[in-house]
Amino acid sequence: MAANVPTIKLNSGYDLPMIGYGTFGGADAPHLVHDAAKVALEAGYRHFDTAYLYKTETALGDAIRESGVPREEVFVTTKLWQTFKRPEHVRPACERSLQDLGFDYIDMYMFHWPMAWEFHGFEHDKIQVKDENNDIKCIDVPIIDTWREMEKLVKDGLVRSIGVSNFTIPMLEELLAKAEIPPAMNQIEIHPSLPQEEMVEWAKKHNIALTAYSPLGNPGFSWFSATGHSKTLEEPAVLKAAEKYGKSPVQVLINWGVARGYCVIPKSVTPVRIKANIEYFKMDPEDVEAITQIGREHPVRTCDPVLMFGPSNDVFGEHKKD
Repeated sequence: MAANVPTIKLNSGYDLPMIGYGTFGGADAPHLVHDAAKVALEAGYRHFDTAYLYKTETALGDAIRESGVPREEVFVTTKLWQTFKRPEHVRPACERSLQDLGFDYIDMYMFHWPMAWEFHGFEHDKIQVKDENNDIKCIDVPIIDTWREMEKLVKDGLVRSIGVSNFTIPMLEELLAKAEIPPAMNQIEIHPSLPQEEMVEWAKKHNIALTAYSPLGNPGFSWFSATGHSKTLEEPAVLKAAEKYGKSPVQVLINWGVARGYCVIPKSVTPVRIKANIEYFKMDPEDVEAITQIGREHPVRTCDPVLMFGPSNDVFGEHKKD
């Protein structure tokens, strides 16, 4: 039975549960995700997020089929990788994801990142080829050229909704000005240390849904500790709300996101946490505001494309030299 979680109506007409299950992980993710996704489906999750990069599409598709939950009751997002941005690679990449998932259609197909890289093949060992400077150089493929191919996927029934991830407001404005089918979603990093207030407000105004990845602030990321920022789960405002509502700090952060009007996709492979993460409750505005205040003065981005992919990939303009 589906969990009692609020849904949002996408501009493409589809309903999407606001608490989903993220399938990003390490080398053992495919095996772990298969079993964990079955637990999630049993717990009532009906929104799942994967990507070609994660190598979890097959595990997720198998888990959905084995669960007995009808395919049409599950909303699955997957993503187009940077090396597949040339128009001629978009459909083959989508078809590969469809094959790995074992699906007839994808609910949401989105750009994984805004930038484009050189194509070296579809094999996973060829999609993050760094040069001698530990950098992946970007190539000039206009976003709208790739987007036109995404629109064709919708028209041809391979995909129901199309979206983007890690886009800034100027990128979205440029895409909206040229797109025939507007993006239904922008998936971005949002947590109390990076509340993204301007984007949250802008997206509401333009009827583009948001999904928050890393909703707990990614305390496990290797470079996170180098920021000198405290762990989001230990912030006084979070602990105070947890005590007030009788919930865990993790549950508070998930529902803080829902209270602000966007989807949240926590990830866990531990059954007890999977079940706890989908527990929805309402939060008072003053508690939402107190947690939002955490990242206002010194926002911290944990998923930095320059640290992951090299200096050519400063899509947020946060590494420019003075």
